[in-house]
Amino acid sequence: MSFLTSLFFWVGVLAVVPYLLLVAYGAYGCPEQNLKKKYNAKWSLVTGGSSGIGAAIVRKFATQGLNVVVVALDDAILKEFKETIVKEFPRVEFRFVGCDLSEATGNSYLEAVKKVTSDIDIQILCNNAGFITTGGYADVTLQKEMANFHTNVTAGLVLTHHFVDEMLNKGLKGLVTFTSSSAGFIPNPMSALYASTKIFLTTFAASLAAELAEAEIDTLVIHPSPINSGFYKNAGKMSALLTAQKFSSPPSVIADTICRNAGKIVVVDQGPVTVIMKILTTKVMDWNVFTEIMKIGLRFNGDYKAMKVSRPLKRE
Repeated sequence: MSFLTSLFFWVGVLAVVPYLLLVAYGAYGCPEQNLKKKYNAKWSLVTGGSSGIGAAIVRKFATQGLNVVVVALDDAILKEFKETIVKEFPRVEFRFVGCDLSEATGNSYLEAVKKVTSDIDIQILCNNAGFITTGGYADVTLQKEMANFHTNVTAGLVLTHHFVDEMLNKGLKGLVTFTSSSAGFIPNPMSALYASTKIFLTTFAASLAAELAEAEIDTLVIHPSPINSGFYKNAGKMSALLTAQKFSSPPSVIADTICRNAGKIVVVDQGPVTVIMKILTTKVMDWNVFTEIMKIGLRFNGDYKAMKVSRPLKRE
């Protein structure tokens, strides 16, 4: 084996093996924990809690005896969920905040959340709300793009700042989680904002984890493999997302992941699809090289052709 071959081999081993060991530890080495007991907590709060991953988290927490504040859009889905969950867990206390997390400053929903939680301590915060917009960035209205940004990013920042500040002031242990996405591993043309907001959440959570470790406030960010939820309603003409849905798992796997990995791991790549993507896009292929390939190859992509908005070219 030549020197260069040997070098590349060991670089690959050192890059992939520790990662796979961490993945295996998170998936098989962490038994389920009762978060109510772990954090000596009575109350949790879940955004986007009326459906999909959020609803699964609410149910998981309720099973463990945690009371839950459910924050979600004030719509028919929340109304139906409210009626169902209260009957399902008669011994658990629920509070509901119907609001729009796409509001730019966060003042309106923060005040609503503060009002509902003023007499309780939220020690487990799950920043789960989010959605995707598809299409060329400039082809989607700015209003919709910014609503997407504020829901995916701003809401998590606003609520995390408030409740972490409360926990620190009271000396409480706690947990803050973020639902991120493997979309953040690579450039995502035709859903550029979604991928960018998700990698922001990952980096923010990883940074926050180090800041809060001494205070015993854990941070967990999850990159789910495809999950069968309402997320795909916004897929539009993007066939890649519709294909991913065929391999999706139930939302309960994310709730289970939170209960296993809280306080054990900071960044969790859940499921084989995410793990394979992580290896291929961050360890096998260099980010800069991948970006150049994407720039050249996108014009031949079927999703791009289907979603591209034709505009007249006026060039000298």
